[in-house]
Amino acid sequence: MPQRQLFWLHITKSAGTTTRSLLQPHYVLVDRVKKPKTFIQAAPEEYNDILNNYRVVLGGYQFRRCQFAKKYLYPETWEGIFSFAFSREPTDRCVSMFYFLFWKDLGRLGNICRTLNESIKSKKLILNTSYAFDVFLDYAHQARFSDSIYKPLGNHFTAHTAPMWDDITDANGDIMLTKVFRLENLITGINFAFEECGIAEKLDDNHNELNKNRDRKNYVPNQHQRKKIEDIYSRDFEIYENS
Repeated sequence: MPQRQLFWLHITKSAGTTTRSLLQPHYVLVDRVKKPKTFIQAAPEEYNDILNNYRVVLGGYQFRRCQFAKKYLYPETWEGIFSFAFSREPTDRCVSMFYFLFWKDLGRLGNICRTLNESIKSKKLILNTSYAFDVFLDYAHQARFSDSIYKPLGNHFTAHTAPMWDDITDANGDIMLTKVFRLENLITGINFAFEECGIAEKLDDNHNELNKNRDRKNYVPNQHQRKKIEDIYSRDFEIYENS
C-alpha cells in the first residue's frame, strides 16, 4: 500500500505529549519552546508540529488551523492527506484546563497567596475550589469573545481553553479532518491512522500517559457550572458525541 501523508491536529489538554511520542518516528518534531521554528524556516514535514505549537500565532486564522493548513501549508495535497484529531469529553477537558492553568497545588502557603491574589484580580471572593472554578469559567468565557488572544490572561490561557470546533471546521461549519476519534480510543485511533497511511506498525495497549497532570483532582462541576461549560463548548460536545 502506498504511504499516505499523516496529519495530526493537537487539541490542547488532550494527551498531546503522549500522542507525539506514540506517533514517532512518523511525526516530525521541532523546537516549540526555546527557539520556536516558523513555517518560512521549515521543511514541509515540519509544518505539522509547528502548527501544533500554540506559540505560533496565525493572525486571522488563529484557532482556525485546518483552514490555515489547507490554504497555506498543503494547498495541493490537503484532500489526500489522512488528517485526524482526538476529542476529549469537554467537561473532563475543562476540569483538566482548570488545574493546569489556574489551580495548581502550590503548597499550603502558596495556595493561600494564590487564592488571595486571584480574589483581588478577579474582584470575586474565592472561598474554595468551586468558587475558583466559577472564576476560571468566567475567564474562559471572556477569552472566547475577546478581541485579542492576549486577553484576559494571555495567549497561553486563551490557546489552552480554546474550543476545538473552529480549529477543525471550514467557514460552512463542515469538519475538515478525515477522522475525529474520542481520546479514550487513542491507541485504536493511531493504529487506524497508521493503517490508512500504509505504515506497517501497530501499537499495543500497554502505554502510560507521559505528561499526566499531578495537580489534577477529581473536582465535579455543579449543575450551574456544567451549564456554563455546555454554553462555552457546545459544539465540542457535538463533536465528541459523533466521534
